Order: sequence, then structure tokens, then C-alpha cells
Amino acid sequence: MNFHLPLIASLLSLSFIAPVTANDGAYFASGNQIIPLQETDISVKKEVLTIKRIKDDKVQVTVDYTFHNPGKEKTILMGFEAEAPTGDVNESPRDGEHRYIENFTVNINDKLVSHKVSLLTPVYLGNGDKKALYTIDDLKKNLLNPKKDNHTQRGYIYVYHFPATFPSGDTRVIHTYDYSITRFILVSTSIDYLLTPALRWANKQIDDFTLVIDLGELQQYHISPSFFENADQWKTQGRVKIGMENLTNEMSGEPERMMTVWQHQGSVTFHEKNFKPKGELQLFANQSHFRDEILDSKTLKISLQDYPFLHDELKLKDEFTRKVLENFPYARRGYVFKNAELKAFYEKQPWYMPDPEYKEVSLTKEETEWLKEVRDLKIATN
Repeated sequence: MNFHLPLIASLLSLSFIAPVTANDGAYFASGNQIIPLQETDISVKKEVLTIKRIKDDKVQVTVDYTFHNPGKEKTILMGFEAEAPTGDVNESPRDGEHRYIENFTVNINDKLVSHKVSLLTPVYLGNGDKKALYTIDDLKKNLLNPKKDNHTQRGYIYVYHFPATFPSGDTRVIHTYDYSITRFILVSTSIDYLLTPALRWANKQIDDFTLVIDLGELQQYHISPSFFENADQWKTQGRVKIGMENLTNEMSGEPERMMTVWQHQGSVTFHEKNFKPKGELQLFANQSHFRDEILDSKTLKISLQDYPFLHDELKLKDEFTRKVLENFPYARRGYVFKNAELKAFYEKQPWYMPDPEYKEVSLTKEETEWLKEVRDLKIATN
């Protein structure tokens, strides 16, 4: 089998918005496109990218490609690249692969294709970008051995590579993997996926691109408008709301205009023809917490994402504020309020979606404990 030798392949890097220091967080992995390790006349005809939460701390990425080869059959070497984990995590490989990427598979025209993994050192350029300059020989020399590699490799790049044969015409490539969600002190979820590598293919675009995101029930998260302009370009499925907001990214501390997704149950979809991404997918959910020492229902904002942390110094303005908090677990599930004051409060929350078919459910252990803390909060005295 003859391979077309690569010259230079760009490293798919993810820039941290904030530095990760010891015990402050864990950066596990970033996702990216399958990319050619060399120039080719093959184009990306279609791509359906699906990001779905499969566990509380893991998502599954499925990428369904249709490539088009206008010429004769050819075999090239393709690769998937991911940065090594950093932060308060185990940084060493596991079983010869990235510790926090699991179940990596590639299926080409209904046939499973085996892959190998190499560990390479990125080259830091003067402008702050990182590039990986490597050839097939470099990949061979730096192959990970499942039985021997148990050392730490901070700052390295993992390259999953495999041969791909493209007959004349269309070829379908389905690529999947699971990886651990990145978390920080003030950010409960951070998911990044690089879209711009699609520009490396012959047509320098994705002719027909679809992105589907489903992070599970009762989720509130934000997506940077780096590859789209407004929420009108997205569609919702199920009990989901979307909208553009000015908010603070807790990782950077800077105000940004983002698209917020309030997902009770369902998913969101972005679709575009002749897609030429100008930026990458950056998704995050801020950890919910109260900024004020005294909570007042008149100014109170609650996130759908999770239950805000209640500390000992926190106090309530009045008993109605306590009543608002006590009803939060039910409002999240769509309870239709009969009390006029509670109804007015929750209808002001952008995520609230009254459900006429609401059914009483048992509260979780977390919810029960949180409600106990709410009932223990004291009323502020003048």
C-alpha cells in the first residue's frame, strides 16, 4: 500500500481562556475534525457532527462524513489530533492511547479501520501558535506502546492515524469517540471542537454541514458565536429555548455576547450549506452561584443548569424569596404555578417552560439536601 508523503500538518490547538493551575481544574481533551495529513484533491461533501452526553462527565462525539474523490482510487494517511491532558489529572497515556479519549473508532464504507497512536512534541512558533511538523517516519518513531508507556507527557500532542482508501466517487467515513468533559472551579462544563481543519480539504469548505448538540435533561449552556452570527441560524428539538445574551464567561471573567441554550429535554441543531467556518465550537456552562450576600426575589436570577451553592453567610430578604427557592426544583420540571406571585417570578426566568402535562416526581437526594439548606437560611435583619 503506497501512501502520499505528507509535508507539513498543522497542529489543532485549543487556547485556554484561563490558565489551569494545580487543583483548579482538569483539561482532558479537545475534539477536532478528521483531517488529511497532506494536501489532497478529495473534498468534504457532507458532515453531520453529533455531540451527545452519555454520562454526567462524558460526551460521545460522532462524525458522519461523505467525502468525494473525483479521480482514481487512492489511499492516504489520515489523522485525528488531541492535546495531552493538563491540570489536576493523571497526564500519562493509558493502554497506549490518550487517557481521557475512549472507544475511538473509524468506519470507512461500512468497514472498521484499525488505528495507531503516536505522541509528538508540538513546536511553538513566535506568534504564539503551535504547529506540529511531522512525517510518516515521525509517526512511526513515536508510536505508543500499550505495554510500556505509563509516563507523564505534559504538553505533548496525541495523533491517532490510520490509512484511508478513497475509491472514485463518494466515500462515507464515520468516526466516533468518547471523552471526559473539562471542568473548572467556576465552570461545570467546557467542550471545544475544532471546525476549521475542514478547510484543509480540496474544496476548502463543507458542502453540507450539520451540528447536533444534546447535553441531556435540565441543562443551561452557552455557545460562542465564532462560526455563526445569531440564534436564528439554529433550530430546536423538544423542550428547548435559545437566545442571544450578554454574559460573563467565568473562565475569562470577560463579558461576551453568547448564544444560551436552555435545554429541558431535546437538542439544538445548526445547519449550513457551503460552510466555511471562521472559528471553532466553544461551549461552556458556568457553575451556578449567588453573587449577593442577601438574596432578594426582586433581583434574583437562577440558572436552569444546577443548584446554586448556599454558603453560611448567605441570607434571605424575606420569606417569599425562600418560597421562590423552595419551588425551584419543581419549576425546572415545568410545574404550572397557580400562585400569582410565584407564577410572575418564574415567567421572568428565560428558561422557564410551563408543562401542562407536568407530573409529580420524587426529588433526588441532591435536591432534598439543597432544599434543607434553603429552609435553614436566615432572614436578613435591618
